[in-house]
Amino acid sequence: MTMLDRYVGRIVLGAFLAALTFFMFLLVLADLLARISKYADRAEELGISGLELAMLLVPYYLKLLPVLFTTVTPFATVIACMFAVSRLQHANEIVPMLFVGRSIHRVLRPMLALGVVAALAMAACWEWVVPQFGASLATTEKFLRKGDDVERFLVHEVHLTENQHFYAREFNPLNRTLAGVHLLVQGALAEDVSLTTATTASWDEQRLDWRLVDGKLGRKREESPQEWLGRPDLTPEVLVQQSRDTIDPEMLSYSELARMMVTRANRPDVRFAFHHHITYPLANVLLLLLVLPFAIHYERGGRIGRVLIAIGLCAGYLFLDLTCQSLGQRSFFHPVVMAWVPTIVLGSFGIVLFTGTRT
Repeated sequence: MTMLDRYVGRIVLGAFLAALTFFMFLLVLADLLARISKYADRAEELGISGLELAMLLVPYYLKLLPVLFTTVTPFATVIACMFAVSRLQHANEIVPMLFVGRSIHRVLRPMLALGVVAALAMAACWEWVVPQFGASLATTEKFLRKGDDVERFLVHEVHLTENQHFYAREFNPLNRTLAGVHLLVQGALAEDVSLTTATTASWDEQRLDWRLVDGKLGRKREESPQEWLGRPDLTPEVLVQQSRDTIDPEMLSYSELARMMVTRANRPDVRFAFHHHITYPLANVLLLLLVLPFAIHYERGGRIGRVLIAIGLCAGYLFLDLTCQSLGQRSFFHPVVMAWVPTIVLGSFGIVLFTGTRT
């Protein structure tokens, strides 16, 4: 890195951290204000004090921050780079940089590098951070949401060394109880097949397993009593996150989505989410290619108009992305095509604009 890279990079990095903090704080505040009345009604219904509700909401919103990071980072990157260019131009530093032989693309290279780093950070967050909090967030939302807390027809599947299929007729995450429990384990031989059934089950925190009521273990023609389910990995949080009806593919990692595309091939939203996890981080660079040519200008005046054009391009990308997301998740069009349309269309347009920037 040259002195020019370090100088521009410090300006861009400071603006990026400020913009990212502002956007995340704004989203948390907006979500809290929109739901505070529902949270208060739910706390009154369950007999929870205001302090206990606050103790519940604080960790909830802290765990929500990685999810918000994967949502607002592309727009924070664009705002930061627009601010950095505006600062350099206001101080009359762009023209001297060009005068000593630096092209405008060379001056903007630290901003593109920030876009690449931000995209990699989003991908890492989706793979290793967001899935760690997904189950806990889903459980807290289930607890805070007013209405029926019982999940019906819960299904969980495992396809590793052996095929296991778990089914529960009802699941109450608040009380951590199950009803109508069935666990089918399939092996290579007929002797390896077993079926565990129970009328109800409750989660034991000390044993970290489900205690069965009227539990039975059937193997071939034999049947014996069974007290424990034997699946400590099926915690209440995992069941909330992994059930067919409550799962949010946006909260899953790349590896989890890749496995789900095999086991649940009939879900277009899962396939769309996998490819969207790839294309959406690319928006950090794509939006810069679109916006930076409008941020650079050498004439007096017209600054507000260029800023409005840049904001319009960001809004256009967001509108196209949300439209493709709605169409791709509901099988109106192929989910893979819909996931890549914004990147291909606007990315091509951005490359043409950026390479044609005046210098």
